[in-house]
Amino acid sequence: MHISEAEMADSGAGADSSPRVTAAVRDCLAPLRVSEVFEPVAEHVLRGTGPEVLAALRERPTGADMIAKPDVTWSAARVRAVTDLHPGWSPQDAEAARLTVYRTAQADVLARFGQVLHAAGDRTPASGEPSWLLVLADDVTRAYGAAGADAEDVQRRWDPRFLTEVARAGDAPGRTPVHATLSALLYADSRHWAHRRHQLLESDAGIAFLARYADELADVATGLADHNRRSVLRLCARRPEAHAALAAELAADADAGVRTEALDTLSRLDGPRQVALLRQHLRTASPDRLSDPLARLADLDGGVVAIEEALAEGGDGPEDPEREQLLRRVVYRVRVLRAAEAVVPVPPVAAPQDADLAEELRALGADGPGGDDRSWHGVEGRLSLMPDVRALRDAYRAAGMPDADRRAAALLVTRTTHARRKIGAFLTPEDAERWWPLFAERLDLADEYLDGGDGKRHPDQSAVDTTTMILTILERFPAAPEALVPRLTSLALGANRHRLPARRVLGDHPGARAAATAALSDADAGTRSSAAEWLAGLGEPGAVAPEPGWEFGAGVLSPAVRALPASTLWWLDRFREQALDKGVPADDVDRWLGLARPKLRTARDGSGPAVGRLGGPLMLPPDVPTPATVWGPDNSYEYQLIATLDLAAIPPGATDLPLPPDGHVLLFANVELDEELLPGGAVYVPAGTPVEEREVSLDYEPYEYDSPEALDDELRRTGDLRLTPGVGLPSCPVGDEALALHPHAETLQEVWSEQSDEGGEWQIGGYAADFDGYGDPAPASAYSEEDGQWPGPGDWVLLAQWVGVPMGILYWTIPRQDLEARRFDRVVVQMYANP
Repeated sequence: MHISEAEMADSGAGADSSPRVTAAVRDCLAPLRVSEVFEPVAEHVLRGTGPEVLAALRERPTGADMIAKPDVTWSAARVRAVTDLHPGWSPQDAEAARLTVYRTAQADVLARFGQVLHAAGDRTPASGEPSWLLVLADDVTRAYGAAGADAEDVQRRWDPRFLTEVARAGDAPGRTPVHATLSALLYADSRHWAHRRHQLLESDAGIAFLARYADELADVATGLADHNRRSVLRLCARRPEAHAALAAELAADADAGVRTEALDTLSRLDGPRQVALLRQHLRTASPDRLSDPLARLADLDGGVVAIEEALAEGGDGPEDPEREQLLRRVVYRVRVLRAAEAVVPVPPVAAPQDADLAEELRALGADGPGGDDRSWHGVEGRLSLMPDVRALRDAYRAAGMPDADRRAAALLVTRTTHARRKIGAFLTPEDAERWWPLFAERLDLADEYLDGGDGKRHPDQSAVDTTTMILTILERFPAAPEALVPRLTSLALGANRHRLPARRVLGDHPGARAAATAALSDADAGTRSSAAEWLAGLGEPGAVAPEPGWEFGAGVLSPAVRALPASTLWWLDRFREQALDKGVPADDVDRWLGLARPKLRTARDGSGPAVGRLGGPLMLPPDVPTPATVWGPDNSYEYQLIATLDLAAIPPGATDLPLPPDGHVLLFANVELDEELLPGGAVYVPAGTPVEEREVSLDYEPYEYDSPEALDDELRRTGDLRLTPGVGLPSCPVGDEALALHPHAETLQEVWSEQSDEGGEWQIGGYAADFDGYGDPAPASAYSEEDGQWPGPGDWVLLAQWVGVPMGILYWTIPRQDLEARRFDRVVVQMYANP
């Protein structure tokens, strides 16, 4: 049995650790005894003999996997096979032996041990070939995660400097041992997470090591993946001056998240130093990477002067018109918009009344100018307690942050709620009331957000339409800010979704109204249509609004979709914009838009007219039997009522379904997990038919509910089913025939999947939502009857959809001709779930 170094010391054993290292190495390698390579490998590790044995290990002999993966629980048979050849061995003793090796072995022994671990590991070409030094560092940090004196000693011994000694002893791959060490500690992919190795860099010794070798760190870091570069910059923030050159270089990185981290690191330096470091990008960085460095320069004393000097250096003929325009825009914002007076006196900052929040604000900037809100958990919820977000801005200012206004405003597009929704994605008027004074004092920031940058800093987070966001805020201004009137007028005369909120911001501004009148004679047909629509909305005599949906072009949308409210067509406009940004040709986007269908859906805030009721009571005509599966006179399986739709409350044209104009449709389903086809269906009760309350005897176990009664109680608590107009595009995977007509269908569906305000629990009509790629339930319903007497797949439509159970979705489908004939007895109910 292995004896730890601590136990050995307590027992008074000698200080010479070579015998202990020898025994520990052999204990670590004991699983190789079953493959007869044990002795050559042990001799190589201990004395450097026979390096060719590494090639044999790469052939994965029996036992190699037990060495490479010591934290796996191996079968009793495999452990017994080792103990038969290495008496007294156990996986636990092998782990203790590793700690002894890592605690006392010399650098050359450790290097060879790392090479053995690397050769024995199960690697695939797709994941790359990490160096043996990385594998060793991973195992060391894993091993000392255990409690005990040996583990603590190992942790103290292994810092980057010692790892560099091991790298030098083993001639690790890299231009220098330091380069090899940094590469090993910072590399990460899907199979080799770096968080444990980063522990070696996060200590005081690690931070000092990074500062000492800042040049080599910069050389390594620029070749890393995006997420690794962000991690490096967070480490650099501990010693920003040492890594100023690297942070300055990455401030114009291709990745927006890297740029943010780089600027956070630079913010720990004084203003003149930041200006000196960032001005290098003004004439060299591509325009798509300049926005973040320019924003920082705009907030620093001397920053705008540096931008003006860069413009002057460009001479009479600028080589890059886009860059020149970008730089001049920043100068205009600082020199003109920032100096512009607010449209009305801005009220004094309203301090938060919550004492805990006030204390949090005081502590927020305690780390100085480089601090940020990332450590402030729940900031999005705390913002709702602030009557004026300038209180947060003032806390940043008190901490000495030069970009306090911008930092506060950036929370709208960088911070997410608990539901992973960006704060500014769907800003409410109440939210905007808290934000407008900040932007009234900084019209330059409002102008920046009008550019429409999506604020997408992380791939797994939804984007923010900042134009819509800032227009919502500008609507709270007492009057349109004069400095922004020309830009707002241009938006108001456009053809996209932003024209409507821009008009609300402008109100009846005389200059804007005059511009709209002049635009009636514009050469562009779209501008003329927009002007006519605007003036007609203002009640201008003689102004005739164009047909609804004009902004999409003639013949693009179906008549039913064109008639939808502008707030609904908003989603199609954003979809088209983002699809074009993805590179889908305009003709292909328009053909896909032609597939759009109207629907009714649940709004995110639960608003909308009541079109029915959820849950009981079950009201049926006396002569209509309770819906059930009937096996005999006294043997039936009754269905549960989920919703009752009031067809008279559904406006004509709200869906593309040929629904009866009045009466009620009752939707039933026994929400069971066993099958995709659920017991259930629908019953149509014509208007004026006498009904009575029907008692039911439900005998099934609902998915995710204790009983049918519990499900009904929850439905009844919701009560009224309120739905608003919506629009849908195909989201389920399409077949080869559809792909031939729409070769960009997958991209278009991906873009459409992001057009969500998190509503839509209930839906009437339209397209079925895709769930885990199961496919479209409407055409699939054609195959639910074995005798083949059902209508074909193309005849089926979605009647209703309910995202009503965790990780599940229910569909009611029906053939269109049966819907026209009022044959609701042929409704099919399906549920897809991924519990």
